[in-house]
Amino acid sequence: MSEYTAKIPDFIKQDAAVIYANIWEYSQRAADSFESDFRKKVAQIEKYPFSCAVDTVYPSLVEKQIRKAIIYDGRYLLLYMVRDKDVVVLMVERAERDYITAFEANLKLYEDEKQRDG
Repeated sequence: MSEYTAKIPDFIKQDAAVIYANIWEYSQRAADSFESDFRKKVAQIEKYPFSCAVDTVYPSLVEKQIRKAIIYDGRYLLLYMVRDKDVVVLMVERAERDYITAFEANLKLYEDEKQRDG
């Protein structure tokens, strides 16, 4: 058993559900594949949190040591951070999009949520 715990904030769960629903409109099988890949990647980074490289595309990601995981045949990205013994998923987004905007908004949501919950 891993000494780390994966944390998926509710807003990320909602984002993944929206992606699943969008893919499902075209193919239930493809949507199930996306969901399976998402779950497997979360299990992987929980067990081996440093198995994915730090994203070096944007200086703010390097500074915060944000790691990038690729899922669903490279079509989607997960960005996550390792804090203490938590592996926190901060973004799931299409790989070809400019994902830094979504990341920064999600990081703020996570930090606000964390402050509220104490």
